[in-house]
Amino acid sequence: MRILYVDANVWHLNPTAHQLPVLFRQYFPGTVCYGPGFSSQQELARGVRNYVDTAGPFNAVVLGANTTLIGDATDVVEGAVGYLKRYTANRLSPGDLAAFFLDIRQSFRELDVPVKLISVLNFDSYATTQRQIDSLLEQGLGVIGPNEQFVLRMDDLPDFAIHEKHYIRKADRFSNGWYNFLSQYPERVVTAVHFVGSQEFFFEPLDARPYEVAVPGVEYLLRRDAVKRIARSQLRSASKGYFHLYRLANRLGLPVFSNPLSLRLYNLLFQRTLADTRCVYTARGGFGIPIRKFFEIPAAGALLMCSPCNGYENLGFKDGVHYIAVEPEGLIDALVKWLADPQAQEIARAGQALTMAKHSLSARGSQIKCCLCAMIAGTYAGSRWEHGEFRVLEKV
Repeated sequence: MRILYVDANVWHLNPTAHQLPVLFRQYFPGTVCYGPGFSSQQELARGVRNYVDTAGPFNAVVLGANTTLIGDATDVVEGAVGYLKRYTANRLSPGDLAAFFLDIRQSFRELDVPVKLISVLNFDSYATTQRQIDSLLEQGLGVIGPNEQFVLRMDDLPDFAIHEKHYIRKADRFSNGWYNFLSQYPERVVTAVHFVGSQEFFFEPLDARPYEVAVPGVEYLLRRDAVKRIARSQLRSASKGYFHLYRLANRLGLPVFSNPLSLRLYNLLFQRTLADTRCVYTARGGFGIPIRKFFEIPAAGALLMCSPCNGYENLGFKDGVHYIAVEPEGLIDALVKWLADPQAQEIARAGQALTMAKHSLSARGSQIKCCLCAMIAGTYAGSRWEHGEFRVLEKV
C-alpha cells in the first residue's frame, strides 16, 4: 500500500499536526511525503500532479492539517500562509508556501489516486459553510477526523456555548451543516480523534509530584471558572506564568510560536506541568469536541478531573474508573477528596493505560490503517467507537 502525504512540513503548537506524518510513515511503510519542507524545490516547481504521475501509482493521498483546500474566503491562501508563519516553526518562505497552496487548490481534484482524504482533526467544523461541504463532495474527498458521535447539533449545545468568545465571533456562520455531512456520508469519514505520542507519557507517582492542581491551556468559560475557584483555595497550583507570558509576547508581535526553540520550550513546559501535577482539570468548550487535553492529561499520569467532552464514554473513558467527572462548582470539594484518597493513583494509572492502548499514536495508526484498507478495497461503510472499542463497518 502506497500513501502520498501532502502538506507543509512545520512544527505546530498542537502536536497532532506534526505527529500525523509520523503516524503514516510508521503504519504505511510505503508513505511518501510531498510539500514544502518535505520535497526539493525542483519537485515543488513541477507541481503535485506531475509528482503523482512520475512517482506513483499511489493507493491514497492524504492532505495534512496545515494545507488549505476547502476554505472559501477570497484571501484563504494569504491567511493560511500568515497563520503558518506566525504560529508554526519552519524555514519556509511565504512565496513557496503560497505557490504550494495554489497548486494544491488547482490540481488536487485531478490527481489520479483512487482514495483522497483530508485531515480535519484541527478543523473549525461548526463554522463550515455549505460551499465548503459541496467542495468536499465535488472533489470526491473523504475526511480523517471525528464522526457525528463527537459533534452535537446546534439545538443540543449547552446554554453556556453562546457566551464563548469563539461562538460570539463566528455566530453568523454556525450551522448543522457539518453534522449533517458526517451523518449522511459515513463512508467518507475515517473516524479519528486526537492522539498522543510516546514522548508524552510520564510515570511519576502522584505523591511525588510537587503541585496539587493545574488547569492548563486557554481559559474558556468552564476552565476560567475553575481557575478562579482554585485561586481562592489553599491548594498548591502549578504556575501558568509561561502561558500568559507567551500570549503577551505573541500579542506584542514577538515570534514566540514561530521560533523553533521557543515553540518547543512551550511544548516542554506544558508537558512538565502535566507531569508535575497530581490532579489536572480541563473542561469541554461550548461545542464539546474532544480536544487533545482529554488524552494528554491521562497520558502524563495525572488524575484527570473534567467536564467530559462529547463521546468520551464511547472512547472508553469511564467516570470513577479512568477519570473524575466534575463541574467547576464542585471542583474544590472533589480535589480535597481525591488528593487524600489513595484510589486516585489507581484511577490515574487506569486512565493512562487506556490512553496508551486506545489513543496513542500507535493505536490511532492501527485504527486508521484498518479504515484505509477497507476504503481501498471498496468495502468501507464507516467506523465508530462503541464503549472503548473501535469498529470498522463494511458494506454487505
